[in-house]
Amino acid sequence: MLDTILASLLGVDALDERFIAHRHKSSRLALGVGVALMAGWFAYDLFVHDRIDLDLLVILGAMVLAKLVAMAYLSLTD
Repeated sequence: MLDTILASLLGVDALDERFIAHRHKSSRLALGVGVALMAGWFAYDLFVHDRIDLDLLVILGAMVLAKLVAMAYLSLTD
């Protein structure tokens, strides 16, 4: 459904498989970079400032949980 909306906004009749694959790869890369940066920031605060920021931990956990739920959902529905 979102693909249809995006196609109509872009003025494309149908979305190309290469576009969908590129969007999938870029989303995976963005999530990986975000998790790595958040984990690095959390580790820096933990080791340098000797404190645990719960907001960073909650955001990191939410990112990882969202990825795991998406992987489980896609493996069950595919």
